[in-house]
Amino acid sequence: MNEIRSFIEWLSYHPTPDEITRALVLDHLSAVQACCARIGLLNADDSLTFAGEYGFEDGKKGKTFSGSEWRSWSHDAADIALGRNTNNWSEDKKMLMFQLRHRGAIQGHLLVRFSQPIANTEKVEELVLDYAVPISLYISLSHEGKKVSSGSSERPETGSEQLTARQLSILSGMVEGKTNHELATELGFSVSTIRHETMRIYQALSVSDRKEAAKKALALALL
Repeated sequence: MNEIRSFIEWLSYHPTPDEITRALVLDHLSAVQACCARIGLLNADDSLTFAGEYGFEDGKKGKTFSGSEWRSWSHDAADIALGRNTNNWSEDKKMLMFQLRHRGAIQGHLLVRFSQPIANTEKVEELVLDYAVPISLYISLSHEGKKVSSGSSERPETGSEQLTARQLSILSGMVEGKTNHELATELGFSVSTIRHETMRIYQALSVSDRKEAAKKALALALL
């Protein structure tokens, strides 16, 4: 927890996306063999800009790709970003990707690669998420006033297409009034995982608590 707090305090010095990815790999995720990190941001016209990276040999930092171009990609990262793979991990368990959100809408992605396949994916996913959440908030604040969306220019997406099967199961439990401990026992996950997924659900639905999440899920007929 002290390391996360230190990272958040460091963000107050306004590091660049390059500096953030470098710090993640060298200072915060080295113990889990992270070797590369990249931050990609979506623009109002659906184009994708690689704002910062560390460790990648292909060097895409600063490059922008049109929506039609990046949406046609067929590698693991694109499959996760486009929802073709509902798991945050690549098939070889050497790459993890999280959505970065701004007021519920997807504003980009944080991608982390590891030098070897990860055996305990759940533990590492929770660790990386601890950094992805403040990065998402930092990027949001840094780009306040800029139009960042994943498609529609009128409103953020708020539908089941933004939620994984796991998140929909948790959301269903929220509607039924189940606690985090009850959901953890029923679904076979740790309470920490349920808590992290709950925060993702809040972000996706643009709500702040379980009651609002359940109400919105019913209103949008997500279940």
